[in-house]
Amino acid sequence: MSDIQGPRRYIAGDRIHVELDLEHRTNLGRVFVAFTNETDPLTEFYFEVAPLPEDQQAGDAKTSRIVLETTVPPETVPGVYTLNRVNVFSVGGRLARLREEDLSEIPVRSFEVVEEPAETPTVSGLRFVG
Repeated sequence: MSDIQGPRRYIAGDRIHVELDLEHRTNLGRVFVAFTNETDPLTEFYFEVAPLPEDQQAGDAKTSRIVLETTVPPETVPGVYTLNRVNVFSVGGRLARLREEDLSEIPVRSFEVVEEPAETPTVSGLRFVG
């Protein structure tokens, strides 16, 4: 794992919120992001968005913050998932593929999905309202 403090942990039903900063010259049409399970490389976790980013223009280059969100489905295989590819589709249809070697400099690029706790919930309060 490349993460200094360890990856952020999620369980089924948790919402994962990721922000991806892209520097680009084309107008973005769609962004597809894949995280691969470190112990089972055939298992991946996907995000996809057709962005309407706020571009910060500097000459011909643009910087866009892409917001990716999803809920962890109950069938997700537990384990550490690491960013291994980003596919960027321009409005004109061009595809740019960023692979693991292009993404290795990102300091925090993993998260972990863990099993749901087996503990029974406890009642911590009761109120009659109205």
